[in-house]
Amino acid sequence: MATALGVTLISGALSGALSSVVSQPADSILTYVAKSKHGDGESLGMVSVVSKMIETEGVGSLFRGIGGRCIWASAIISGQFLLYDIFRTALGINSDDLSQVFQFVISK
Repeated sequence: MATALGVTLISGALSGALSSVVSQPADSILTYVAKSKHGDGESLGMVSVVSKMIETEGVGSLFRGIGGRCIWASAIISGQFLLYDIFRTALGINSDDLSQVFQFVISK
C-alpha cells in the first residue's frame, strides 16, 4: 500500500512538473502581451511577441517563474492523485470495476 501511494505521489509530481514546463512559454507570452498592450489598439501576433521577447530578454523569458509553477502544479496534481487512490482503495474499487465494455447487437 505504501509503495502504491509513493508511486502515486511521484507520478503526480512528475506530471505536474512536465505540464508546467510545456505550458509555461504560452503563459509567459500571454503575460507579455497583457503587459505591453498599447492604447492604439495594436495587436501583436504570437510569432512577433516571441521574437521580441527573445530579442530583448533572451530565451529564459519564456520560462520565467518556472520553478514556483512546477512546485505548485506538482503539489496540486500529486494531491489529486493521492486522494483518488485513497478513496478508490477505501471504497474497494479495483481496475476491473473501472473498465467498461460496450456490446453492440445488430439484429435484422
